[in-house]
Amino acid sequence: MTDSQWEQLLRVLNGEPGRPAAGLLIDSPWLAGWGGMTVMDYFTDDDRWLAVNLKAVREFPDVWFMPGFWAEYGMCTEPSAFGTRCIWPENEFPFAAKMLADYDEIGRVKKPNCRTDGMCPFVIKRLRRQQPAIEAAGHRSALPPAAAR
Repeated sequence: MTDSQWEQLLRVLNGEPGRPAAGLLIDSPWLAGWGGMTVMDYFTDDDRWLAVNLKAVREFPDVWFMPGFWAEYGMCTEPSAFGTRCIWPENEFPFAAKMLADYDEIGRVKKPNCRTDGMCPFVIKRLRRQQPAIEAAGHRSALPPAAAR
């Protein structure tokens, strides 16, 4: 999102009147197909990932794409940090395999470290590598601004 989109979102959340806005969840299956690539290509080629995300925000400048530049690896990023196995079809949304047979097993799940566990480090690295280009396009990622680091 741009700074002005973020500020507008905060005004909406605070109940302040304003111009109607459209916000969409933007993610890998939609972007990959729209960008002419497989979901796997979207996940594994940072340049193509950035290009199709930039294409979306440029072609639809009045839409709030949330969370912005979708850096996660489908619905596998967070579950992988907890130790689950991920299934990776070539052109479908990846998904996490069942990890617990029963809720009573929840006690054996350990708190993950987002810097080392599962797919989390890959998401952080992707965003860091692409952050200068994202910011040059007037948008922000989930990371602190590059200038602040």
